[in-house]
Amino acid sequence: GPPVVPVRSVSRGPGGGAPLSSRPSAGQELGSTLNPKSMYVGDRVKLKGSSRAGEIMYVGSAQFAGGDTVVGIKLDEKRSQSDCDGKYKNERYFRCTAGYGIYQTKDEIELMASEQSDEDIRALQVSPAPDAAAFDLDAELERLVGLAEVKDSLRHTRNFIEVQRRRMSVTKDDAARALHFAFMHGGAGSGISAVSQLLGGLLLKLGVLASGHVVEVTRKELLAGCSGGDVDARVKKVVRAAEGGVLLIADAENLKESERSDRVGEEAVVALGKQLDSMRGATEWPQRFCLVCAGKRGVFQSFLTEQPNIGSAVFAKLEFSDLAAMDIARILRRIVEENKFQLAEELGDERLEVLVRRRMARGGGGGDGAAKNVRLAKAMLEEAVSRQTDRVWAKETLSLNGLTVLVEDDFVDKAKDQTEAAEAALRKLDSVVGLKPVKEMVRSLYAQLLVEQQKREMGIEGRGAGATLHMVFEGNPGTGKTTVARVVADLLKALGLLRTGHLVEADRSSLVAGYTGQTALKTKAVVESALGGVLFVDEAYALVGEDGKDSFGKEALDTLIKLVEDYRTDLVVIIAGYTAEMGKLLDSNPGLRSRFPNVMGFPDYTPDELLEIADQMLLQDVLYMSDAASQRLKSLLADLASPDKLQGDGRASGNGRAVRNILERARRNQAMRLQNGGPKLNKEELCTLQPEDFNGCVI
Repeated sequence: GPPVVPVRSVSRGPGGGAPLSSRPSAGQELGSTLNPKSMYVGDRVKLKGSSRAGEIMYVGSAQFAGGDTVVGIKLDEKRSQSDCDGKYKNERYFRCTAGYGIYQTKDEIELMASEQSDEDIRALQVSPAPDAAAFDLDAELERLVGLAEVKDSLRHTRNFIEVQRRRMSVTKDDAARALHFAFMHGGAGSGISAVSQLLGGLLLKLGVLASGHVVEVTRKELLAGCSGGDVDARVKKVVRAAEGGVLLIADAENLKESERSDRVGEEAVVALGKQLDSMRGATEWPQRFCLVCAGKRGVFQSFLTEQPNIGSAVFAKLEFSDLAAMDIARILRRIVEENKFQLAEELGDERLEVLVRRRMARGGGGGDGAAKNVRLAKAMLEEAVSRQTDRVWAKETLSLNGLTVLVEDDFVDKAKDQTEAAEAALRKLDSVVGLKPVKEMVRSLYAQLLVEQQKREMGIEGRGAGATLHMVFEGNPGTGKTTVARVVADLLKALGLLRTGHLVEADRSSLVAGYTGQTALKTKAVVESALGGVLFVDEAYALVGEDGKDSFGKEALDTLIKLVEDYRTDLVVIIAGYTAEMGKLLDSNPGLRSRFPNVMGFPDYTPDELLEIADQMLLQDVLYMSDAASQRLKSLLADLASPDKLQGDGRASGNGRAVRNILERARRNQAMRLQNGGPKLNKEELCTLQPEDFNGCVI
């Protein structure tokens, strides 16, 4: 007979409770058994008793079947004994490539679950639907830790649906609006997956969705295998897998790149918009699917504004605030129990909160790579189990409690190692010759940051954003600026304020491109390579030029300032150069002084300090000077450091680089002298520089 047409509207139970369709009567159950599920063009089916599968191209009567209903199918794989292309016994009901067509009766095929239709679709992350009958929103919200704003939004969604149901029953109008959502969060681990599953259960319970399962994808999974032109088909497949449930697109702000041409991303946004257009205006519940787009607030809000076909479909925006330390402690306790471990008796909630605060402080200001929220709790458990494993192995523990109990020491990070790392960095600073004012400022900054860290561990948070760490190093070349920058990077890593503490060196050529529009991209690439560490921009004044009309340099500087703000919790930038030129640079842009408040002046070395630097350099090469050679070098260095040598280009003469150049020439002179002195040389002769070796070393 003709196919059964499903009824989209859902009648309500007494008092506006759960839909009657979710509580089928015995008669309804019998009817669903006798009447096979309807099949439509586009459905995926499998031939019974075979591994063949394909897509329905036709459903209806056919003369070759005596007027009975047949199903025309385009198979995924070619048949070996047929060239059917949709035409059978001079009747054509669809068209496909020869050998891929087949006609079957309904009882010879079975519908495939949407998430099982394609190999790549089966790879998607699908969370099963909850039990609608047992679902209790208030109980689920009670189990959800933190997220007060999210809980309020979910309650409002429930209230809206139930009130709308009452309106529909009064007006006898089944028209409703499709419900789609935007999740605004601060980073991974905010709980978007758990809340999406909770939302699926709520919408299933209230008859807005038919199944309530959740399909979670990112751009990578949504557009897997797409290169352009095939995006629409791929999006349709993914949406089909989510039909009746929730399609969660995580990191939705990355669907389309805004800073460069992204044809695949543009097609994805258009294809997704088409799917939403089919549900715009008045629709009926249960709706086809519920779209949840999740992204980092700020950039995600901009995405929704720039893509109105998606943004305008959003029913409600849910704000996921970062969890408080106590909330993370409660989650940590829960996942410890779920993983069959237990906490020692002394680890009450308050003590666990202290450990979480300490771990949060070690994670720094919360850069993109820092674990947060639920991920922080999971990271703490993994770290604790790792330490406990070593502890148990060392003690050869065999008891149940000994193998499963986690004590406070298991959660304590290697603070001793951090302290030692900081002390090593300070020793390195002390080993630098001279620079007394610089050393004092670095130590004072370290003390300030250490106190701020201790406050955070104790839960003392000020309203300010904390110390601004970006710096300006002013001074002539060869005065130790790069060395001190490395010390600063090591100290900040030891304090947990930087993830990696690596140093990336750059100058104008690293940031400025030769073509319009490329400089911003080049600068961004350099900045991103330094995330988690320190970006050291030497001769930064060269970005603006002497006349201030360098448009490429200005673009690089403006981009750098913006990125400094965007990545303020995951990057420290140090700009360096001559004192006078750096002063002009700071004056040229109003935003520089406020963003780079820490100015360190690097004085030129005295002759005695330059001689000490020379001794250190020679020691690394297993060389030393005779007394006469030392006096000869000191005389040369005094001449270099004299005021008349420090004008114009001579500003580079009296510092560490000049010492290195002099010693390099002296080593070559020594080598020539020794070669002319005879074949037999002792160790002292090979390792000693004489006064004559310094002849002609100053150019």
